[in-house]
Amino acid sequence: MKIAQLGLFPPFRGGIQHFNTLLYRHLSTRHQVQAINFRRQYPNFLFPGTSQFDETLAVVPAFEERLFDPLNPSSWYRVYRRLADWQADLVIFKYWMPYFAPGLGSVMRLLGRGNATRSLCIIDNLAPHEHRPGDRLLNRYLVNSTDLFIPMSTVIEQQLLALKPLARFQLNPHPTYTNFGPGMPRDQARQRLGLGPEPVLLYFGYIRKYKGLLTLLEALPAVVERLGAKTIIAGEFYDDPAEYQARMEGPVLAPYLVDATRFIPDDEVAIYFSAADVVVLPYLTATQSGIVSIAQEYEVPCIVTSVGGLPEVVLHGHTGLVVPPDDPQALAQAIIEFFTTVDRQQMVKRIAEEKQRYSWSSLVDTIEALADDMT
Repeated sequence: MKIAQLGLFPPFRGGIQHFNTLLYRHLSTRHQVQAINFRRQYPNFLFPGTSQFDETLAVVPAFEERLFDPLNPSSWYRVYRRLADWQADLVIFKYWMPYFAPGLGSVMRLLGRGNATRSLCIIDNLAPHEHRPGDRLLNRYLVNSTDLFIPMSTVIEQQLLALKPLARFQLNPHPTYTNFGPGMPRDQARQRLGLGPEPVLLYFGYIRKYKGLLTLLEALPAVVERLGAKTIIAGEFYDDPAEYQARMEGPVLAPYLVDATRFIPDDEVAIYFSAADVVVLPYLTATQSGIVSIAQEYEVPCIVTSVGGLPEVVLHGHTGLVVPPDDPQALAQAIIEFFTTVDRQQMVKRIAEEKQRYSWSSLVDTIEALADDMT
């Protein structure tokens, strides 16, 4: 097939870019693939972090041409013309926020008028973490403009069918991230971070309210008192840091925290996951999480909250632990249970077996099956 991928590629940073780049590489082993990159993701004044770009990434020629601007309708038409002229059989794009619905939906609608090209949306999220008026209308516009769908959890599947009951779709979970390099010996990773043999927790990813770091910080004093555990907080603030820092810098927690609250470049990711005994995702809301996909690749158990699709990929008592959201006491108890009663090595073995389900080749198989069903 001739497949076009419309989305974020280097030099953009973050999980969406990583996903698109890995999918491009795996699709390219079987099909003729063209990448169409974004010119920008958001206006700078709307972006909550320090930069939308990772200057350490080498931009290969396949990703150099940046055409799509979500705020510029003329760019939508240029992308449509490029796709129509190339005569792609299938256009694939990811969707994670209603902000992108007008541009992506318009491109797909233009393609649907008298063209043989089919569109396929891989859905990260249909229910934004920060709700705004008009979100449902924008989502409806997007899904009604698109032919095929891959929801990445049953929660997203339900949201899709609520908007489009006859949607043609196939569920496929988020594959593991395989692009951050191999892990390293635990002692070596901990030495890099100034850690010793004590229990180590990892919170990883950008910091926003819905990701629940405040809940974790509230739970940690009980964990420190019982275990003397250290916690790594690695990721950039996308919220006002003042409330977080007030708790992190207090006399009880400060000696037990590794403060890495900054953007973590790709070549450092393996250090943090290799150093950790367990990854903690105390989300207040979620559909699924790329952080779990990184943890799976490094075979690190996770403690997650029972929101969205997280319990579908972190199996309670099998590959991790699941607790109620926004419950510091339950979270503290789960962390203590993990270090005092769970057989971590057995859990790691199960993760190694379970992660075989989350391969990129499986996702490519799903894409091919959906596309074949439309021919």
